[in-house]
Amino acid sequence: MKRAVERTVGRTARRPGWLRRNRLALAAVAVLLPATLAITSANEWSTSLAASPSRPVDVAAGDTVQYGPSRWHVEKTARVSATSAVGQERDLPAGTDLLVVTVRVDPRELVEGAASGGCIARLEEHGGPGPARSWGSASANPITLAGPGPEFTSCSSEQVSPYSFDAEFVVPADAGDGATLSVGIAVVDEFPAYLRMDLD
Repeated sequence: MKRAVERTVGRTARRPGWLRRNRLALAAVAVLLPATLAITSANEWSTSLAASPSRPVDVAAGDTVQYGPSRWHVEKTARVSATSAVGQERDLPAGTDLLVVTVRVDPRELVEGAASGGCIARLEEHGGPGPARSWGSASANPITLAGPGPEFTSCSSEQVSPYSFDAEFVVPADAGDGATLSVGIAVVDEFPAYLRMDLD
């Protein structure tokens, strides 16, 4: 009886453990899991970038450029302080400026008289000492401006002939100090490319 118990104990002691028996499978998981996660993340990141305005096409101040079915040009830029008469009339928050960018759109490539498409306008600050910043147009933000505003504040999908719109941005008073301000124009059909047009 004693020998039988010793034989059983000896056999149990010599039998490899679970980790040892499954070491190849565990090694495969250790190699394949990070690779699978990396590939999946890369695919999702690539899809996300392709579905958003993520590749700027830089345009020097004053230049006209073809983008999508239209030609684009920044006609003028006006800046209004919150402390000015116009700033008070528009009820700007303290410490901000209203930047109005007038953009000319020439829908040259119309399909059977169709109107030009819509766009997204953003103001970008880059090349300065601090981190890059950007602001959406006031017409799409929760800030409500008082007083008379422009007729068109973004691209119009109803226009079939050249027109202009005034993109309004409420920005901190220090926006553009030591940095370049650009208006970003993005058309969904042209993603991920978008225009980044420098302002004077």
